[in-house]
Amino acid sequence: MKGSKLTNAKRNSLIGFSFTIPWVIGFIFLFLIPLIKTVLYSFSSISIGKSGFELSFVGVRNYRATFSEDPNNLRMVLTSIGNVVVTVIVVVVFSLFLAILLNQDFRGRSLARVIFALPIIIASGVVIVLLKENVLQQNMGSSDTAATLFQGNGLLDFLKLMGLPDNIVGMFENILNNIFDMVWRSGMQIILFLSALQSIPSSSYEAAKIEGATAWESFWFVTFPMISPFLLVNIVYTIIDTFTDSTNTVMSKIFSLVSGVEYEKAAAFSIVYFILVLLVVGLVYIIMNERISYSER
Repeated sequence: MKGSKLTNAKRNSLIGFSFTIPWVIGFIFLFLIPLIKTVLYSFSSISIGKSGFELSFVGVRNYRATFSEDPNNLRMVLTSIGNVVVTVIVVVVFSLFLAILLNQDFRGRSLARVIFALPIIIASGVVIVLLKENVLQQNMGSSDTAATLFQGNGLLDFLKLMGLPDNIVGMFENILNNIFDMVWRSGMQIILFLSALQSIPSSSYEAAKIEGATAWESFWFVTFPMISPFLLVNIVYTIIDTFTDSTNTVMSKIFSLVSGVEYEKAAAFSIVYFILVLLVVGLVYIIMNERISYSER
């Protein structure tokens, strides 16, 4: 029957929806259901019986205990926020700088791009753990491998001689000690910035050059506005990646609570942390979205 045939628009819609099915299945079973269970656990007292977990409703007791019983929890959350601010600035600026370099025409450019894309492939596996804990620490003989490798101690001494406050010096020390991690976690951001740079039409730079713009002016008035949507994506990605990193002090505390079979406290702490991450991401999006240029290229 002619009436039963699908139009091209409907056919394309069904094809597009079919591509989202794996994501929908993963979202339901790997995120939504665990999230609902976590919320239930956070309002309950959990005991392990013959049939599994036995829940008894206790209200917000676990949430009050999260910060009243252990005052270090609030300090860890505030420290985590401070680390996120520093990490986002360093990673995004470093990623943009490297993307601009990799976008230039030079010999060995393809190999360089592959090298900086490697962290995306192996950063989430055991390779990065073995590399950091065994290779670097054994070769350098110290946990502060990055600071020693980049002669960070001399820079810290210089900052202290300048009379900078201890918290500022501590911030630089933290950056130096974790510079390997920051470089390693910049792979995705570099690729996104690189794709944004390659999508800028050459006619825009030609028009700027005809108008007498310098390279510095071309960057701020042509390149930066064109890549600003990708800047927002990279900032949000880096925020979430840093907040959820396994080495994060809050994440480590949640893992330790789970290991200690304190599931209800771990659930309450993780829900509070989850809401905090949403608030930070939402605030950054609201602030940045007004400054992003979405004009057609």
